Amino acid sequence: MSRIRRRPRVLAGSVWPGREVDGYANLIAARLRKLAAAGSTGLLPVSGPAEGAIILRGGSVVHAESSRTSPQRTGDPAALGLALRGSVGVVAGLLAATEPTIDAATELLSSKSRYARFRRSDVSLAVQPPSIPVTALLTEVERRHQVLSQLAVIVTADTAVIRTRSLAWPRLQVSAPQWALVVGMADGMTPRGVAMKLGRSVFATTIEVYRLIELGLLAVPGRESPPADGRSTALAFLRAVHNERCTDG
Repeated sequence: MSRIRRRPRVLAGSVWPGREVDGYANLIAARLRKLAAAGSTGLLPVSGPAEGAIILRGGSVVHAESSRTSPQRTGDPAALGLALRGSVGVVAGLLAATEPTIDAATELLSSKSRYARFRRSDVSLAVQPPSIPVTALLTEVERRHQVLSQLAVIVTADTAVIRTRSLAWPRLQVSAPQWALVVGMADGMTPRGVAMKLGRSVFATTIEVYRLIELGLLAVPGRESPPADGRSTALAFLRAVHNERCTDG
């Protein structure tokens, strides 16, 4: 991204709103809140493990990009594995439109991220996605980091995964997006890698890879496969992942 400074000046302490690390407040979140309160319009460059920027208009976030997430096709529910059915389709479309921004922000707001001087200007966008209130964005980023931290005991976005050579289950039913993920994942790819390849959300793909590991279609080399008696070790928190409820069918 050509507009981003390569040497930002400020170090962020924590990605989680309201928390502190080593006595320092979450500077990126605090900066975003101040910009929101002032109704600011412009671009906040961010660098660190993920290079990118967060764009605000009238104090709300309208776009974010990260070098570690996919520049997904805005408004494409299939990229999230969401079904379009009646009123559910409206919700699916809204989620798909905002997902690239939320996915990028989840990567940008990391413990090693830095932000540079806010550039006040109305940045033009090819597509105008729905705006996201800063408070809502930070809350969702926190939730996602908590989900990912629990998933990390089995798989992370950067864990190498392989296809299983044989299935313990006599029959399995998966959704079309899940099957596309299995087909698109070559041995040794990571959830982040396949998400970038297929133009999907890194967060949603990591969750789907976890599910496919539990089903036995994918595996982490050196990790014991799930039991074949139907008693999965699935983490209970996944029941609360709101934008994953529509993946089946």
